[in-house]
Amino acid sequence: MPYEAFTEQNVVVKDASKVEVLFGFCYPSTYRAGMSGLAIHLFYAILNARSDTSCERYFRYDTRSPVNSVETGRPLRDNHVVGFSLTYEEDILGLVQMLEMGGVEILANERTDEDPIVVVGGPVVSANPEPYVDFVDAFVIGEGDLAIHNIIDAVSHSNMRGEVLEEISTVAGIYVPAYSTGTISRLIMPNLDEVFHPTTQVLANTETRSHLEQVFGRVLLVEVSRGCGHSCKFCLVGHICRPRRVRSEAKLRQIIEEGVKLTGVNKIALIASSLGDHDNLEDIVGWIVDNGWGLSTPSLRADKVTQNILHLLKKGGQRTLTIAPETGSERLRKAVGKGLNEQAIYDAVQFAKKAGLQSVKAYFIIGLPDETDADVVAIARMTKRLAKESGLRITTNVNPYIPKAQTRWEREPQPPLPILRKKIKVLVKSMRNIPNASLEVLDPRRARIQAALSLGDQSIGQVIRLAASYGGLGGWRRAEKETGISFFRLANDKERLRGTLPWHFIS
Repeated sequence: MPYEAFTEQNVVVKDASKVEVLFGFCYPSTYRAGMSGLAIHLFYAILNARSDTSCERYFRYDTRSPVNSVETGRPLRDNHVVGFSLTYEEDILGLVQMLEMGGVEILANERTDEDPIVVVGGPVVSANPEPYVDFVDAFVIGEGDLAIHNIIDAVSHSNMRGEVLEEISTVAGIYVPAYSTGTISRLIMPNLDEVFHPTTQVLANTETRSHLEQVFGRVLLVEVSRGCGHSCKFCLVGHICRPRRVRSEAKLRQIIEEGVKLTGVNKIALIASSLGDHDNLEDIVGWIVDNGWGLSTPSLRADKVTQNILHLLKKGGQRTLTIAPETGSERLRKAVGKGLNEQAIYDAVQFAKKAGLQSVKAYFIIGLPDETDADVVAIARMTKRLAKESGLRITTNVNPYIPKAQTRWEREPQPPLPILRKKIKVLVKSMRNIPNASLEVLDPRRARIQAALSLGDQSIGQVIRLAASYGGLGGWRRAEKETGISFFRLANDKERLRGTLPWHFIS
């Protein structure tokens, strides 16, 4: 897609000659994806609140250049620190490409004092940083709200790469491959009411439905909670973000009131991995709608959906209910730890119909341990019943099972590609001719790549580097062939998963 010129509001531009530390915050994918997440807004605000730091943003796609900042065009290499947020495994290709395009040495052990320090955080590396150590100087394991200050302080005290890395390697939650030894403890902020939340957020001035517009539109992103109390066996967030912590209703109201005023929006997007578990959700949603603000929410757990909440969401402008049954079979749901009964799912969709919503999006997984063809067919059967009984448009979104490091199923292999393809074929056949229903399935080859990156060790850095050069799905296969590393077999190698796992040093 050709570059579309655009402006933004609430950007921060500082005189680079009057600060000590230049920080480049990079998102190795699209502008839309990056700006739809809270991480950029959070660290952009935290860093620019410091008088000694200038933080500017870089995106792999959709801006003038992936290696010149959105704010002033500052070259990536001119920063003292380059920070990446790695939300999805495959985005590692964008990270490597941005370093190379920006003139930063790709390999960490070849960088000199003239190169910026490359820091990476996000859920991917918090689970397993080992596949990426070739390219990264320091990893933030867990929630980096406070650790980022330790990094900036170290950089402001010294311009010697070794000194900075050695100093931050002693900070809890920071993993510096060249210096760290022993166990790394994951960073968790215990009290969200005491954690800074950005209320002046950057928004692109674009037309509605532009490919640059945030997923939720022109909204204030509000983080309601972190972590999840359900801990499904396959779910990364449910394991690496423990325990579940929530912001109080009073604090959320304060954030929203300030944010609406300072960001200049009239719509709120509530962000949480388990939003429905908030004790005061109905009161919060009602207060937002009563103030005349629009409202958007992520996936809701079906057994936490109430008729009143959905009426309020409809009043706030939401048109789709998103739920995650995970499987069409109640037996398999219990096996994965979802603990969600069949009737709760059907009731939630009926509530959506009565509230006047237009559609339902339901997320499922295939290829789970102990899954049978009958479990796969049950997805189609559930879709058909939901569509027939509600009359709503049902979108069934299906992803192949991707084993994740740090979860209870980290040693459960992913089925081989032929088996995944067979399961998809069974599902597609079962879904034919269901009125008011559509099917979306993630390419199993992408699921295989994500699983390999999730479970890999330091050796696959060679594969990543070549794949970044070649690009595309074929690039991964070519990189595997040239390196001789069995990349695509990593995720279903049962013997390898029985031994000591690469991420064992993270607690």
